[in-house]
Amino acid sequence: MEYFLLKPFEGGCRFKIINQDKDILICSMTRKGEAPDFTLHPCPLISNRFKELLEQYLRDMDFIPCVIEGEETPDYWAFHPKEQAVKNARFRPDGAVSAVCSLGLTPIFIVPNYKKVSYVINLALAESLLRRGYVNLGLERLEKM
Repeated sequence: MEYFLLKPFEGGCRFKIINQDKDILICSMTRKGEAPDFTLHPCPLISNRFKELLEQYLRDMDFIPCVIEGEETPDYWAFHPKEQAVKNARFRPDGAVSAVCSLGLTPIFIVPNYKKVSYVINLALAESLLRRGYVNLGLERLEKM
């Protein structure tokens, strides 16, 4: 199985969590350019479009709605995929994953280390993302261990 590092959106829109509850997040967004489909700041958030795609791959994953201040429906969702053990990955000096062991058919998982958390997706999910034209996110092929 091939894996890719999911690189989050780094510039433009800024999110700030106003109210953090276990059932719903309320945030404010300073819009500069196009809204991202995936961001890690202030917490991992995905757009409605990205959530719809992940639900096709992970029917049992829980998503926490994130409502932008002044709106009634959620535009973003917080999520927490499975973790892979650090011992099953290699890292670059900046803390990002450079290689992973196979985690079976799991389409997305995280690999935490002391510098940063890396989001890793499998080939099937990567192809789905590319076909649908998601913006403000990047993919980098990872080595296999």
